Amino acid sequence: MESSPSAARALDSTGGPLMPGQKAIFAVACVVAGFLPVSVGYVPDEATRLVCGLAVTGALLAIALLARRNAAVHRYWEIPLAFFGMSLFILADRYVPGFLASQVLHSPPVAGNPLASTVPATVIIELDELMLTVVAVLLVVWISRSSLASVYVRWGRFGRAYVIGIAALVVFYVLTFGVLSHSRFMPVHGAVDFGRYLSLTPALFVAAAANGFLEELTFRGLLMSRLNIAFGPYLATTIQAAVFASWHVGVTYTASGLVFIVLFAFPLGLIGGYLTRSSGSIIPSTLFHAGADIPIYLGFLSYVP
Repeated sequence: MESSPSAARALDSTGGPLMPGQKAIFAVACVVAGFLPVSVGYVPDEATRLVCGLAVTGALLAIALLARRNAAVHRYWEIPLAFFGMSLFILADRYVPGFLASQVLHSPPVAGNPLASTVPATVIIELDELMLTVVAVLLVVWISRSSLASVYVRWGRFGRAYVIGIAALVVFYVLTFGVLSHSRFMPVHGAVDFGRYLSLTPALFVAAAANGFLEELTFRGLLMSRLNIAFGPYLATTIQAAVFASWHVGVTYTASGLVFIVLFAFPLGLIGGYLTRSSGSIIPSTLFHAGADIPIYLGFLSYVP
């Protein structure tokens, strides 16, 4: 099991490892910090929401830079830096895709599809969100003077994880058509016959792969690699899965939000963590994640002409 370059550098830094009690408190703090950027979205007034988003993002960056200068906590400074990158993405994602959909593509969201009102625009918006994620992660990598390999952006080891990821993608695609129309968690709007399913397949794969990659890059790549520094592989995997699940609080594409979080989002975070660690790459977890997202994006696209 490989550790990231950031973790290797941390071993040579000043400041000792956390005691069990300190580790438990820090773990809770990390879950809270991970949810904080998303919680800003619940602020009712848009102007206040923007101010809060900027404040949270700036505070996380300030904490990271202060920690870098403090010998006692220097080895952990890249953890708040990772949360800064995640908050920066949330801040940009709250405004850029909506502006792109309404003002540039003239395809604002419709009921049932939170991205856009046409299939091409939905794909473009998802690719735009991917670009915002990549920019945020690259900024964190640049500030920390690390490499893309430190966030598992590499081929890694081809083995069981790759087989699981590829098989999951195929199985989810094959089963989605027969299962989704009977699911109360992600209902399809109107009839989706086999011909329409085939016609939507390119858009499904692009949108699902883009979302799968951006979330794996964010949580398994950026966050988990930095949590390794303080928590080790198993607890780091659990914490990032908890943060990943918290980002799905209030999802609008299912009427059973709590069940979705407990039975889908949190286990998906754990599976993604396992596949990433097993292979040393986010590619297998991206394949698995993309497959799991196919039913969701079919639900979205069923609402557009």
